[in-house]
Amino acid sequence: MSVNINRESPATLDTNATIPDSATIWRVRLKLTKPLTWIGPVWSVGCGILGASEAHLSLWTILYGALLMFLIGPLVLGMGQSINDYYDADVDAINEPDRPCAKYPKLFKKLALTNVAVLSLAAMAIAYLAFRIEIFYLVVAGLLIAVGYSMPPLRFKQNGWIGNASCALTYVTLPWIAGLLAFHSLTPEQTIVAFVYAIGSHGFMTMNDFKSVEGDKQWGLRSIVVMYGVQGGLKIALGMLMASQLMVAAYVAYLGDYIGSIVLVGLLLAQVPFQKKLKQDPKANAPWYNATANSFFILSMMVAAYILR
Repeated sequence: MSVNINRESPATLDTNATIPDSATIWRVRLKLTKPLTWIGPVWSVGCGILGASEAHLSLWTILYGALLMFLIGPLVLGMGQSINDYYDADVDAINEPDRPCAKYPKLFKKLALTNVAVLSLAAMAIAYLAFRIEIFYLVVAGLLIAVGYSMPPLRFKQNGWIGNASCALTYVTLPWIAGLLAFHSLTPEQTIVAFVYAIGSHGFMTMNDFKSVEGDKQWGLRSIVVMYGVQGGLKIALGMLMASQLMVAAYVAYLGDYIGSIVLVGLLLAQVPFQKKLKQDPKANAPWYNATANSFFILSMMVAAYILR
């Protein structure tokens, strides 16, 4: 049974009867931002900083880079996760009935909106006051993409190709470019690689769709897995992950760094043995694959950034 946060339901009645304590409320606020998901964009910021030729090892670089990571991770991505949870409460209640959206639907909605407002304002203020104007524009773009991803009528996530592409841009490309801009080191080579790795990140997002395929079907979300089935979605996800890394390796070789290209190919080949287990049961093994094989993918991002520094 779905839980609609806009209708009176048993969950709503429970919320009125039992008000969570302040500690629970703050835990819900934090859960709305999904801290584990901060790792992706924070890592991409790190790739940009490592690839920035003007980012010399110093206390200033570390502190300034940490502030940028805080801006992109907890603030911008936290806002995106909060607004996504606001609009996806019913779907999430089906896929994961133990989540706060099912237990405290009315309170959950208020907390989500508060998160969206506070995190958006904080992100824009820090970006404007502490960084160059181009990073402020990137932050605004990231916030707008987050709104378009979740909010009707745009709701990019209704289509797996568009939704995953918007996520990939905000998880990989924009943070990477922000890291470069923070240290005045934006180059065409780094920009190209930041966009190519977003293709692989698109496949990453498809991996995450395996766990929610039933809820997505019920609520009309046309994820890659819903549109092409589990096996079709798996082929697309792996194809994009592998193709992006091959393209980067070929590009690095084209620029004349053959040793770097060989290293990148080696990191790609290291992922292949993990695919056998993934193919046996994609829905069950996708989280395991993301935690193991895709570690080589994100490592290759860092290696490529350093090679092109």
